[in-house]
Amino acid sequence: MKKWWFSLLLLIPGLAARSQHRCAVQPAPQAGIAPAPDAVAGRQAVITIPIAVHIVWSNPQENISDAQVQSQVDVLNEDFRARNPEIPTVPGPFAGDVADMEIEFCLVAVTRTQTAFANIANLYAGGRRRVCHTDLGGRDALDPERCLNAWVSARNDGACGDGTFPDDPQIPADEQGIFVRPDCFGTAGTATAPFNLGRTATHEIGHYLNLKHLWGEGLEDPLCQSDDMVEDTEEQAYSYSDFTGGNCPVHPSFSCGTADMFMNFMNLPADRCMSMFTRGQKERARAALAAFRPGLLDASCLPVATEPLLSEKEEPALLCNPASTDIALHLPKKEEYEIAIFDASGRLLFSDPNAFGAPYYISPGLFINGIYYIKIRNGRKIHVKKLIIAR
Repeated sequence: MKKWWFSLLLLIPGLAARSQHRCAVQPAPQAGIAPAPDAVAGRQAVITIPIAVHIVWSNPQENISDAQVQSQVDVLNEDFRARNPEIPTVPGPFAGDVADMEIEFCLVAVTRTQTAFANIANLYAGGRRRVCHTDLGGRDALDPERCLNAWVSARNDGACGDGTFPDDPQIPADEQGIFVRPDCFGTAGTATAPFNLGRTATHEIGHYLNLKHLWGEGLEDPLCQSDDMVEDTEEQAYSYSDFTGGNCPVHPSFSCGTADMFMNFMNLPADRCMSMFTRGQKERARAALAAFRPGLLDASCLPVATEPLLSEKEEPALLCNPASTDIALHLPKKEEYEIAIFDASGRLLFSDPNAFGAPYYISPGLFINGIYYIKIRNGRKIHVKKLIIAR
């Protein structure tokens, strides 16, 4: 998450391409809930959260396998139940703080969407996050009140992922969830060291459940002025994001006058260096479920039926209308079309006699602001769509 550090590396030839960091999450909302007595535990000891994984890919390597998806769910079910193999490595002073979060995850849907937008995970259009919306080249969330949505897609900011806090009023419900790069997701397939043990999703789900980084606000806290609002995680100054090479931090590592719990899942070292949540984090996460995400408490693990993409239906469709940055058409697969665009006076401005692909994109730079008509011909079938260009 050390954005200043990443920006500095961009100025050094040969290093920028190799640099990466785990978490690009924005600062948490300042207002936070105090962990009340576990209201959730009174209803159910173990909470099972349905998760829908949306694979949004622009090149085939990003279209990860079902096995890689399942490997990530397996990691989550180990990490949130304190059954991960690293638990015995927790230093003695922290061993008593290790918590079984009593949260499990069930996979209810996997969707796959080919997109024309490279690095779509952190792209926006009109204030909307592209990857979260089918009409912007991504995939719509599935029932965000009762399901954790995880988008797996490439990004260009060097981060492995980010997650949304539950009490952030600036993020709409249909963009709530976690966002993870394909090579940082799961333990199989394209997962790549040092983020190849599935801990990015564990970390980002921590944010989704209202857990902050251990140093609190900002990129780091060298003056020890911030806090994560959890009683049993001592104040610390640093993120440990430098430890993504061959070595993990060594206990005791001190900052802010105490030994740091660098192995906590809400820090930023390599996956192999992470091992635990604490009892205080458990209280805060479960309180957040009761206060902000109550629909997850009674959600079903039955598989969710997913609507076919517009590109899988029989009729062509115009997306991103009004258009400002892209003119996008979803065309049924394995078909070839004739595309013609006319202005309001009937003057032909664009034509393509051999259009195909889902989605099919046309640069809006060919047109000024105004109203146009798109004629889409497939054999004897003709579809006419009204297009508005507005910048």
